[in-house]
Amino acid sequence: MTKNGIKILDSDMHVFEPHDLYLKYMNPKWGDRIPRGEPRQKHGQITFTFADGWPVRAQARRGPTDLPPERSKVLTFLQDKQAHLYQAPFKRNYDSVSQLEAMDVEGLDVAVLFRSAPLHTNETFEPAYAVDLCRAWNDWIAEFCKENPKRLRPAALITLHDVNLAVQEVHRAVKELGAVGLSLCPEPINGRLIHDHYFDPLWAEAERLGVPICFHPPATPQQPQVSSRFIGHPNQHLLVNSLRNAVELILAASSFCAGGVLERFPKLKVAFLEGNCSWLPWLLYRLDEYYELQGELADIPLRQNPSEYFRRHCFISVDVDEALVKQVIDYLGDDNIVYSTDYPHIDSRWPHAVPTFLSLPGISEESRRKILWDNCARLYNISD
Repeated sequence: MTKNGIKILDSDMHVFEPHDLYLKYMNPKWGDRIPRGEPRQKHGQITFTFADGWPVRAQARRGPTDLPPERSKVLTFLQDKQAHLYQAPFKRNYDSVSQLEAMDVEGLDVAVLFRSAPLHTNETFEPAYAVDLCRAWNDWIAEFCKENPKRLRPAALITLHDVNLAVQEVHRAVKELGAVGLSLCPEPINGRLIHDHYFDPLWAEAERLGVPICFHPPATPQQPQVSSRFIGHPNQHLLVNSLRNAVELILAASSFCAGGVLERFPKLKVAFLEGNCSWLPWLLYRLDEYYELQGELADIPLRQNPSEYFRRHCFISVDVDEALVKQVIDYLGDDNIVYSTDYPHIDSRWPHAVPTFLSLPGISEESRRKILWDNCARLYNISD
């Protein structure tokens, strides 16, 4: 299109799910456990509950008399604060037409669409239930993208509860639904880290299909998350929300680059999304340092420095106001960085995300072109 004079591909644009998504798309066998919500009355995400009103993404109740926990005050506060910007998409209940209109306002040519509230992030859920939550969402987003399949591309939601079920859903999502990416949460699940050999069949299937693994941390999962240690302590929201995504992606990148996954799967592509990129030079320096010091002790020998695995296989998203991206380019180059508006979340700069990024100092026109289109297109195998 584009109003900014340069083609732009949003590598991680979000959608706001409708209140009846799971009632329409989930296997009816789950009955009262099918998530449902109230119709949206103002800008913001839906709180999905079971039939008895208990939130799906809440800690397990301790007894039958427990009251459902309150909605996050921080989320409500920030969504209310920015609601005036979202009057037009709110009137259309954030449907696919409003998604395209929002892209036009910002000047986006193509967007890969990700979940807002992944409901499967509870390691106590039985695998079949967790997978069916993902299947329902994937069916819905595939329909959503039919409004304009060239501009709206789905990233399928995949859970790690059971690797064989995950492989089946990856195959279905890519071959039947047209998914161009796989959205996964990087947190440990039931004692397994993401570089455990248990998950190798999943990485093998993604490699075979040529579809990228996209790690995107969730908020407050019922799985181990490092920043949750601050919950219940002073200034918890400031500490949890500022550290959560970045720390989880640091651990995920370490698992794949130094944990042996990218040694075993030499054609796999991996993205680390919505957690800044400014920490990356330090991490790669640190991993390379210890590879030199004690790489010979690794039980999965690495034939390259961890930083080389990142350069060959990995992509990382930059926040539109992240001025330190210049230092990342100086250290790593500009071939591994992708762009995202994070629409319509609380930290999005929409409808001024693109000009905010273009105003960052010290980034060449060639680097801008790569970050805004070329790298994103290469990550998702999207051609002109």
